[in-house]
Formats: sequence, structure tokens, C-alpha cells
Amino acid sequence: MNTSTVIVHGATGIQGAAIVRGLLSAGHRVRGIVRRNSFSRLHADAEPVQADLLDPGSLAGAYSGADAVIVQLPLVFTDLALRQAEAVLDGLRKAGVRRVVLNTGTVLPPAPVGVPFVDARVLLSAELSRGAEAATVVAPARQYMENLVAPWSAPLVRAGEVAYPLPRELPVPWVALDDLGAAVAGVITATAPPPLRIVAGPQALTGDEVAAELSAALGQPVRWNSISPNVYREMLAPHLGAEAAAGIAAAYTPPPSGAPAPPELDPPELETGTTSLRDWAARQNWRVDQS
Repeated sequence: MNTSTVIVHGATGIQGAAIVRGLLSAGHRVRGIVRRNSFSRLHADAEPVQADLLDPGSLAGAYSGADAVIVQLPLVFTDLALRQAEAVLDGLRKAGVRRVVLNTGTVLPPAPVGVPFVDARVLLSAELSRGAEAATVVAPARQYMENLVAPWSAPLVRAGEVAYPLPRELPVPWVALDDLGAAVAGVITATAPPPLRIVAGPQALTGDEVAAELSAALGQPVRWNSISPNVYREMLAPHLGAEAAAGIAAAYTPPPSGAPAPPELDPPELETGTTSLRDWAARQNWRVDQS
């Protein structure tokens, strides 16, 4: 087994924690960049590291001695996101990191769109390869299953309703975060890591099919309810704050008429996870709100 020392940004977040688990399961040494008040949330087998996300020197120090860095930006929807992205790029170059993986956490457009949250990730995806020998962008094909058990969704699911801002008839390959973690670990050990890795779930499910899978896992009837992005924003706001809620909800707003369709996925770029929605749902504790 090829063991590496890997730095993980956002190691205590929902996505970051899944990536840490995947890396540790693959035998890697993990150092998680965390805030001082979140040390206790870091996986017990990972080493905490502090760094200032706006200070390239601080970041370069945190990256020192690492074989690879997993970059994830926080949920910031102002121009601060672009400053964070620029500092990370500068820090990576200063430290001379050889292998870098960007987890976008969302589907990205091919060019900036004037939204800092999106544009910061577009900037990173375009510039990572200029400072590292191997750079890979990892992104979901669509939504994460964990969105369904989030604190704004789980109570509704328990009550028999999936309220989500997607069309009922749209087939979506929902992906589990553990499959994301496995995909990132695979990129770290790959002899020739790809520039892009899209992670999808094993099934493309319509809204009614999602409800049917949840019904089977929970042992109770669950129905699908397509809601507007604005209603979704109202669901998110009490948990994430108004700014983050508005930013996330905006990502679900349909593109304007005449906008170019997203490119078709290239099969070599696609990695299909193994976790079905029903199996994932059966493992969740739906009686306890997630955080």
C-alpha cells in the first residue's frame, strides 16, 4: 500500500469528515485543517492543524511535509471566497505541494458566472494544475444523499415528505458522501490521477423513486414534494443563516431560457459509487437531527 500524508481542508465538515474517513480507511496519514473550537470534532486518528485561510504563508506552513492536499472552501458567498481561493493557490505554490485534489462540493460551470461562491471554485479548478505536478477536480454528478438527512430535511422525511427543489420527473444519481471519500482516496493513490473525476451514485432516481426507496428503508410511506428554490431557502435559513441559505438556494434556480446545456459526462471521468439510496437510508438515524 502506498501511504501518503494528506492535508484535508474542512476536515470536520460533513463532506470533509467523509473524505477523512476514506483516506484513513485507505491507510493514509491525515492532518486536518480545523478551527481551534472544532478540534474535538476531528476524527480521532487524524492530526489537527491550524491555518489562516487568508494567509498564504500560514497555509504553506500547514502544507509543509504533506504529499497531497485536499482543498475544500467553506460556505462563503461574498468576495471573501475569491480571496480564500487566491490564498490557497499561493500557499500551495509556496509549499511546492506535488498532488492536489479540489472537492468542489457542487457541479461547476465551465466559466465564472459572477457569483463569488461559484467563481472561487472555478478559479481553483482552472489554476490548481499550474502549481502542482498532479491536480484533480472532484465533483458530484448531482446531489448528495446526506442532503436528505440534514436538519432541515430529516424532520419532514420522518413525517413522510421529501421537500426538495428538483423536478419530480428528473432522474438524479444521488451519491453518498462515503463514496465521495473513497473516490478522493483513489485519486490520491492513482499512478496517473485524472484532471477531473465526477462521482455519481449507482442509480438515477426520479423524485417518486427517491420517495419509494426511503419508504422501504424507513418502513413508512414517504412522498416526494417538488418545492421552489425560494421555499428551500426558507427551510435552510434557520440552520445556515440567511446568506448561506440564499446562496445554496440560488444554485437550484433553473438557468435562463437559451442558456447552454451542461456538457455530457465523459465516461472516463465518471466514477460510480456503490451505495444505493435504500442501503444508505437504512443506516441513518432519522430520529436524531444531524449537524
